[in-house]
Order: sequence, then C-alpha cells, then structure tokens
Amino acid sequence: MVVRPRSGDGPVGRLRKLTMSIAIRAVFFDSGNTLVYPRFEELVEDLAQQGYPARVEDFFAAERVAKQRLDEWLWPQIRRGQLPRTIDLRYWTEYLSALVARVRVPEPERPAMMHRLGDRFGDITLWSCVFPDTPPFLEKLRTRGYWLGVISNSVGTMEQQLERLDLARYFQTVIDSALVGVEKPHPEIFRIALGCVPEAIAPSQAIFVGDTNATDMGGAQLAGMRGVLIDRLGAYPHAESPRITSLPELERYL
Repeated sequence: MVVRPRSGDGPVGRLRKLTMSIAIRAVFFDSGNTLVYPRFEELVEDLAQQGYPARVEDFFAAERVAKQRLDEWLWPQIRRGQLPRTIDLRYWTEYLSALVARVRVPEPERPAMMHRLGDRFGDITLWSCVFPDTPPFLEKLRTRGYWLGVISNSVGTMEQQLERLDLARYFQTVIDSALVGVEKPHPEIFRIALGCVPEAIAPSQAIFVGDTNATDMGGAQLAGMRGVLIDRLGAYPHAESPRITSLPELERYL
C-alpha cells in the first residue's frame, strides 16, 4: 500500500510544511534494501540443495519479522538516549532465526544453517539487484543539483559494490560503517555524512531514505535530518515517518 501525502498534523503533513519553508539541499540513502538488493533466487536454490524448499516470499516474511523485532528492541534505547554503536548483528540474528524457522530447519541444524546463510548475505557481491527506476531517478536528482550520498551499515566494501553496479557515479560520498567505526542509528554516522558536504548545511536541509524504521528513521531523527521510509514489503504499516514504496515517490518530499 502506498501512503499518499495528506494535510493535517500527521508526520506526512508536518514534513510537507517543513519542506515548504526549508529547502532540501542533500539527499542521503541507505544502500542494502534501498538501492541494492540480494539475489534471492540464488539463496532459494541454495536452501533447496540443502533439502529445504523455500520461496522468495519466505525471505520477505523473515525480513518483516526481523524489522518488527528490531523496532521492539531498539526504539526504547533510542528514546532513552542509550545508543549502541553497532546493531547489525542483532538484526541479522533475528532475520536468520526467523528464516530457518520458517523453512523448517530442524532445531539442531539451525545454528549451522544460520551461519551458512549469514556468510552468503555477508558477501557484498550478492547485493547486486537494482530496480530499473533507481538509476534514472538518481540521475534526475544529480542534474537538479542535490548533494547525494550513501550512509550504510556495511562490511567496508559498499563503495566498491556500488562502482561494480555503476551506481557510485551518482554519489559524492559513501559512508560505510565498517570504515568509520559506528553504525546507524547512532547520530555520529549521520554527522560524518553531513560533514562531507562542502558548503555547510543544516541537518534539516537533508533527507535520509532507508528501509528500517528504528535504525534509519530513528537515526535520522536523532541527527536532526528528515527521514523517509522506503517500505516495499509493508513491514511498517503504522510507521510515523513518511512512507514510500519506490524511490521515485521521494519526489513529492523534495
């Protein structure tokens, strides 16, 4: 379901009012599940070879579960100001646990299967699917003069993967958590990204687009940036942040 802009005092309405008074000058993106996606068909085949029939929808269902569980764990910490510097391990543990349970891996075999799948997801080259509307939309933003950047909780090689996919040319900066030593939602990683903009801008002049509510939207909020949640899977039907289901829908918030 696509959430349409509406008037009033809700989050979408508030963001539109802010946008009218403060011009956006920079747009930052998460990478995984925002710009690039895994080759799920290969993972399905791998599970089948191990004797566990699976569908792509099983991966999507596990993602929805993991995102909800991460919200339940992380939002209370964000509200208390107790921010972990790393959170990705927590998310992937929840995700892989939900996935192996869904495809009915026997309990004794689950740790080994989670480790196997974790290694596959940790291979940055697996993340090579790009939606067809992504490059032309990024080109459109670049030609309009926005400063474009990436802020990613990754393994230290996200910039190289974006280069392989011919996406790096759209971005003036790529911030990879493994290289800067801090992960979203900690505001420090957002401030590092803002500090890369040659002409100083206020955080409120930047939008951050990501696919996880607590990690991406919570982090952007803490850093004073505007957050827009890309929710292709419908994991966050009640999210307070503005929600889109494709990158070109971001146009209405610029």
